[in-house]
Order: sequence, then C-alpha cells, then structure tokens
Amino acid sequence: MYKKLTIILAVILAVLAADRLVFTSSDVRIDIAPEVLRASVNSEVLISVKRVNIFGFEVPFSKVDAAFVIEDGANLVEFAGEPGSSSVIVRSKGKEGEATIGIYSVKSGMQIRKVLLKILPRDVALAD
Repeated sequence: MYKKLTIILAVILAVLAADRLVFTSSDVRIDIAPEVLRASVNSEVLISVKRVNIFGFEVPFSKVDAAFVIEDGANLVEFAGEPGSSSVIVRSKGKEGEATIGIYSVKSGMQIRKVLLKILPRDVALAD
C-alpha cells in the first residue's frame, strides 16, 4: 500500500519538477547570425529572440512576441521584409558605422534588450 503511494508521489513530484525546470522560462536569449555585418548591400544578419529555461536550453512550445525598432543608425541598416514575431533580418545599406536595434515585448511594451550592430568595412577579398 505504502509502496504504491510512494511511487505515485514520486511521479507527481518528478512531473512538477520537470514543469518548473524545463517548461518555465528564466531568461531571453538573443541570437545574431552571422555575428558580422559588412558595409555591403548584400550583407544581412538574422536576429532571433528565444526563451530559455534554467538549463540554458530553448523552452519547448514557447515563443516570444517581440517588436523590433531601429533606434539609432536608420541610415545604415534596414529591415529586409516584415519583422516576424520573434525574428528579423537586418540588411546593411552599404555604409560603415554602428546601429542600435531595440527589441520590445508586444504584450507589455517594455524593452527586452538593445542590440548594437557594428557595420564593418567591406572586405575586398569577399566577392559580394
């Protein structure tokens, strides 16, 4: 009798711990790929926003509704297409400098993070 009750309680405890540790977000991770933006009209970077759990892995069945705004350097970069709900493609306009992208939560309107993009000189060895 007590053995079955102990097993049932252990299973319930394991499910609750998995819910707390795996399915609950503890932070937001900003991924930028590739990390370098060149001063070329063909240079693009993908900025994506993901929720992460306490182990640092992406939270399953979760998405972040984010709005992306070019705060500084609108003459240096532009969005390629419409920004998605959790990602955006940023394209260089062919000029060197620094641009700041603000990432805001759609639900609360609060700023999640600011991302500084450095537009480096175009490498003459690269054929764009």
